[in-house]
Amino acid sequence: MPDFLHKSILKPEGSIMGGIATGALVYGIYNTNMGNLATIHSTPAGDGNARASRKKAAIESVAVVAAISLLARDINIFILGGGITFLLDWHARHAVESHPETGQLADNSGYVPAEQAVPVQAQAPMVGADEDVYAY
Repeated sequence: MPDFLHKSILKPEGSIMGGIATGALVYGIYNTNMGNLATIHSTPAGDGNARASRKKAAIESVAVVAAISLLARDINIFILGGGITFLLDWHARHAVESHPETGQLADNSGYVPAEQAVPVQAQAPMVGADEDVYAY
């Protein structure tokens, strides 16, 4: 473990309170960016706007947790804030990808297996042997 993480600027009880405060800040970031998860559950599965807001909240939360834990030089803040970020992101992913009527995760209905895909050669126009195929 890096040596700078052993030299926290906080006392043990301050370290735990800092971790809890960081977790509350992460919760606020998710709540501000995504809104109520019940509303996200009622949107269609895989909604692009909900996915974008979840990614934005995750990036902001990771940046905030990293900045606070590095400024305080405290691993407990990183552990508590990172754990809360992980749990909230897991809840948000489930809300975004679940079907609004059943509550179950949606299937990959847009997925096309490789055997059924159109080969690249069939997508391009056929070039004869006597034609110049180079762009120069």
